[in-house]
Amino acid sequence: MEPLKQQATIAQEYLAQKERLKNIEVGLLAKEIESLHEKWGGNSQLELDEKGQILRDKQNWLETRETENNHYKEDIQTIDEQITTLQENLLVVTQEHESLTGNKKIFRERLQHFQENKEKLEQEITDAQKKRTQLEQKLKEERHVLKDNKQQNQYISKRILSLAEQLDKGKNTIEADIETLKSDYIDLLNEQAAKRNEKNSIHQQLERMHGKQTVQSSKWQHLHEERIKLQKAVHDSESNYKKQQQQLDIMQADYNKLARDMTVDTKLLDDMQQKLVKGYQMVENLKSKKEMLEDLKEDFQGFYFGVKEVLKARDRKVLTGVHGAIPELIEFDDRFIDAMETALGSQAQQIVVDTEKSAREAIHWLKKTNKGRATFLPITSMKSKQLPSNIINLLENDHDYIGIAVELIEFDPKYMVIMQSLLGNVIISKSLTAANRFAQQTGRRYRIVTLDGDIVNPGGSMSGGAKKNNNQSLFTRDRELKSLTKKHQEYHVRVLDYEKEIRAQKEKLESLESKKTDQFNQLEEVRKEYQLHLENFKESKLSLEHLNSQLSIYDQDKMQQEEDRTQLTGQADQIEKDLLLLKEQLETLDVQIKSLMDQHQNFEAKEEQLKQELQELRVQEAEVRSKLNNQKEKTAKTQSDITEIQFLINDKQKQLKQLIAVKNSQQTEAEIDQEIEDKKADKDRKQENLQQIRKQRAETQQKVITLEASIKQVQKEESYLKQEIQSIEIKRNRLDLDLENRLQFLETEYNITFEKAKSDFEQPAILEDAKEQVKLIKKSIDELGTVNIGAIDEYERIKERYEFLTSQQEDLIEAKRTLYDIIAEMDEEMTRKFEETFTQIKDEFTVVFQRLFGGGHAELKLTNPAHLLDTGVDIIAQPPGKKLQQLGLLSGGERALTAIALLFAILRVRPVPFCVLDEVEAALDEANVTRFAKYLKHYSKHTQFIVITHRKGTMEEADVLYGVTMQESGVSRLVSVKLEEAPELLEV
Repeated sequence: MEPLKQQATIAQEYLAQKERLKNIEVGLLAKEIESLHEKWGGNSQLELDEKGQILRDKQNWLETRETENNHYKEDIQTIDEQITTLQENLLVVTQEHESLTGNKKIFRERLQHFQENKEKLEQEITDAQKKRTQLEQKLKEERHVLKDNKQQNQYISKRILSLAEQLDKGKNTIEADIETLKSDYIDLLNEQAAKRNEKNSIHQQLERMHGKQTVQSSKWQHLHEERIKLQKAVHDSESNYKKQQQQLDIMQADYNKLARDMTVDTKLLDDMQQKLVKGYQMVENLKSKKEMLEDLKEDFQGFYFGVKEVLKARDRKVLTGVHGAIPELIEFDDRFIDAMETALGSQAQQIVVDTEKSAREAIHWLKKTNKGRATFLPITSMKSKQLPSNIINLLENDHDYIGIAVELIEFDPKYMVIMQSLLGNVIISKSLTAANRFAQQTGRRYRIVTLDGDIVNPGGSMSGGAKKNNNQSLFTRDRELKSLTKKHQEYHVRVLDYEKEIRAQKEKLESLESKKTDQFNQLEEVRKEYQLHLENFKESKLSLEHLNSQLSIYDQDKMQQEEDRTQLTGQADQIEKDLLLLKEQLETLDVQIKSLMDQHQNFEAKEEQLKQELQELRVQEAEVRSKLNNQKEKTAKTQSDITEIQFLINDKQKQLKQLIAVKNSQQTEAEIDQEIEDKKADKDRKQENLQQIRKQRAETQQKVITLEASIKQVQKEESYLKQEIQSIEIKRNRLDLDLENRLQFLETEYNITFEKAKSDFEQPAILEDAKEQVKLIKKSIDELGTVNIGAIDEYERIKERYEFLTSQQEDLIEAKRTLYDIIAEMDEEMTRKFEETFTQIKDEFTVVFQRLFGGGHAELKLTNPAHLLDTGVDIIAQPPGKKLQQLGLLSGGERALTAIALLFAILRVRPVPFCVLDEVEAALDEANVTRFAKYLKHYSKHTQFIVITHRKGTMEEADVLYGVTMQESGVSRLVSVKLEEAPELLEV
């Protein structure tokens, strides 16, 4: 409680300081707003208009001179192109003149020796072609010889390898191979004999096993047939219960799927309901925002005080001829919002009127009513501003060029002059980099605005940076209101549709719930059938297992025999395969041995002959290799000679073609001289034209220099004027910004207007003292740290609950104390009652025990007499003729009769009208049964007994006997006999 109390105290202190801060700060803000409005309403607008007019005059002069200057530059560019063309033509003519002079000399030299050179070249070509033919024939013959030498060398090499292999394999090797093969042959014969013996042994074992199995089958045939029947029954019952299980699984799966579907649909319904609640909230939020924007629009929030009052007066029909503020008259794409807000700036607060008279009337009304100031744009007196066409043509091809600002907005055509005056010479670019480039291309004479709201001003200055996030934009409020209205309608329709979907979902869930109930009932029925089939299967399987236990010895023996038969059959098959393989190996060894015997007999006669032949072949091989190498060298040399001759022929043929071409030329020497003179005259004319054009370019260039100097001077003056205008605008913008910030702060922080603040709150006499007070109060609020405003209500609520719970706790403690007192009284009373009752039962138990046992002694003892409520009871009994001992040491009959004595002792102390005994005397012998029955008869005067018994002695003492008999199968009857009427019946 204490921390929450501290938080509540801090919160109360915070609220008190906030209220004090509001009273002082609102009055201070109202005073500052009024002061700023007076400063803003000075002569700055008149000075700004005068300097703006001077600036526009200079800009018009600059536009005219720059257009003239651009024409001069275009003329210079055209002249430069002409100079370049003339220089290129002059170069071509000069080259042609020099070429003709050279050709003339070559022509003279070649004509003098034409015939001699021609015959010489033709003879050299013919000789070279003959020599090439001879070399080609020689190359063909040498390649044929080279091929023969290669084939001979390959044959000798193969023959040498064959003879060397035969000699390496000598006589001793052949004999050793024969002995090895014979040894392998004998081993294979021994292995073949062993395999045949093993095969015969396996056949004998299989015959004995078959005989033994026949004897056993006849011995166990009856049980075997019964097992086959049970196996079939088990198979059938298993098949039935499995089919039922499959059906059960399918139905269970369907039921589970339905349950999952219901869970999913239920969750979906919950989600839909949550979404519907969110939809309701969204509709309410949109409605609230829409109403807020409508209120702002109706109150013209965001406009300057004077502009706002003029627009309200227009709506009240107080002022005529007022069309509206600029934001009310234009429309444009959302992506141009930042650019247009920046381009218009404070001009967005200007009001369009019909004529100057309408403007004068509005200004007079503002003065008369002291409603602030406003700037008016009369349609009849405004002048439009436009960019020169050459500037537009220059920028249009640039991909970063968006357009002229006035072309990017939509408005009524009657406002064309107004819009051109405001935005006709404002260029919109994609980025600040592009804006710098456009400024350089246009001589920095126009304002360029980027899509992000950055500005490159005329003269080169730049403005930009982060913008204040203001949701109260004059340009976006109307479109945001339309958007909210449309969204509100759409969400309202969607909410209605969603309500229909939720109703449909609820109906679907109800249908699924009904279907789920039906499927559950069907599933229970199938589950009962499945349990029935399963019990049949288990019963049959149990019988089969019982029979299998009897046949297990036979089955194990039979299984072992089958395994042995399978193993022996596999061994026999493997032995048969091994015998076939051994037969093939023996046949192969026999052929190899015979072949080696033949080689051994023929080898001695051929050995010397092979050695002699091998020596001769090696000599031949060396000779053939030498010939082969020589022949390769000769072939390569011949090929090289043919290549050189071909190069020579090609060169001579080229020279001959050039010689003939000169001879066949149609020009004479006089024609060449004439052509040379023509080219020289043409060259002189082109040089003279070039000099004249260069002189013309120099004159035009001088005009450009003079004009640019004048333009530069005027641009300096223009830049100075822009700086002055910019300085004035900055001051006015700062005043506007300060004014707007304070108005905005009043609205957002305290949710009141300037007019209400001015009328309801006292304005301080000294601003500095008021600011110091505000500063101190804010500092004291900051020193409070994090404040939990809800702690005040929370503390009151918790305090109230704490007091309530405290009183409840006191009541519970008092109730607990009372309960403990009651329990103590009850314990005391229970102890007294138990002690009295136990003493009586103890005395009666001794008496009843002696009567039932016909003597003896018995007593009851407490295990813990000091604590009667926690004590146990020991029964000490001493039947006649026995020693005193615990109840657990007596016989079964003695224990039973002792327990009966204790029961009757309790009944003597606390009699009951009715008592039921269920075979309590079953463990007694006949003598004790008689004593029990007589005592029971004696005591029946005080209590009615119903005894369930099978003992005759008990039945004899009963007044009425009831029994159940079944004379017919399945039919039970109740029989009763009243023994108290027996004497009367006997007399009769």
